[in-house]
Amino acid sequence: MPKRLPLLITVIALAWLNSNFVIKNLIATSLIAYGEGVASRDLAVTYAPHNQTVRAARGKYLLYRADPPQPAEGIAELEGAANASPFDYRYWLELGRAYETNNQTAQAEQAFSRAQSLAPRYFETHWALANFYLRSGRTDQALRTFRQALELSGETINQTDPRAALNAYEAIVQALGVNLNALRQVAPPDVRAQAYLAKYLAENQALDPALETWRTLEPNLTANIQSCRPAIFGLLAATQAAGRFTDARSVWQSFLRAEGRAAELSNDNLLSNASFEHAPIFEDFPDLADGFDWRLRPHAEVQARRDDLLAHSGRCALHLSFAARMKSEFEHVSQLVSAGPQQIYRLCYFVKTSRVSDPAPFIEITDAQQLGLFSIRSALPTGTNDWREQTLVFTTPADTRGLRLTIRAPQTLAVNNAEVWLDDFRLEVSSN
Repeated sequence: MPKRLPLLITVIALAWLNSNFVIKNLIATSLIAYGEGVASRDLAVTYAPHNQTVRAARGKYLLYRADPPQPAEGIAELEGAANASPFDYRYWLELGRAYETNNQTAQAEQAFSRAQSLAPRYFETHWALANFYLRSGRTDQALRTFRQALELSGETINQTDPRAALNAYEAIVQALGVNLNALRQVAPPDVRAQAYLAKYLAENQALDPALETWRTLEPNLTANIQSCRPAIFGLLAATQAAGRFTDARSVWQSFLRAEGRAAELSNDNLLSNASFEHAPIFEDFPDLADGFDWRLRPHAEVQARRDDLLAHSGRCALHLSFAARMKSEFEHVSQLVSAGPQQIYRLCYFVKTSRVSDPAPFIEITDAQQLGLFSIRSALPTGTNDWREQTLVFTTPADTRGLRLTIRAPQTLAVNNAEVWLDDFRLEVSSN
């Protein structure tokens, strides 16, 4: 036993020292995380003077949060952390930011470059250096480095992270304006980066370049549709807001094909899903602001749904049920339509009614952007009627680029459990 006693004492001493070290580091990190003011940071360093994370945290506090700031001492702490852990890129990044904040641009570039060389496959190091170059007015180096950063931003190669892409585009526009050449240099060629470039351009008054970019990626859209949906939704909203309904419909059709819903497209009918055979796409994608399909919005007293019991043709029709007194007008079923100015159109549809009183529901066609520009209505038959076809011929005004077809019913409609079925809509350019 006496021979083993020195070894036992050594083991106990090491255990105590190690546990003491762990406890001190725990106290130090707690002071950094939860303490307030410079005193807690000073105390943290006394508990763990060799913990570089603690030292760096104190340095950042002195630089950015102390009142007044203490840049010299803060930079000294970050320099100490970086020199003590020379292969940890994080401290060099922080040191680069500190130098730049203190207008030490040469030292900042050296620190950022050191971080990049230590972590050449990390998005963060390229991103920091690219922004430094951009702020320094070194545009060519900034664009190249932003491109490198974006190529490293995704979870896999050729899968640019959308948020990183949008942030890069915004940084460039803030510095250079909507510079198409610069934005195209920065955007990697993968579908996701290009889709978000199209979205960004469309939302920043560069719709023609946005659509040009969009057309180049359409052939590869199906394989990337899930990650590109938000970009498509943004492009659709921007084209509609600009009154570019023909372009919006083209984007919409590409979207449907990529989603495997090409069967809903029609070459000669301007209305989509005209016979209600498919569930409107808005049921799957409620974030879509608008589009070229039926939108069935809920109404407190009127039930509007696709009905597979009574259809004029095919499987389904739209069924409206008026089973309660209406507290507001019904205008909750509509579809956007691409159209041209001073064009003659012919609308046909089939309707079936039961116990409909006057004033009856009606179909209304208006300008998609300027609702007050014109209004054309086709009243549904009152009473109880089997399926019948109704037709409406109209001419669009000179300013019209898109139409909205809305199924409406006045609040004054007398309620007698009235029901309406609508099916087989068709809108086409008239030869008359």
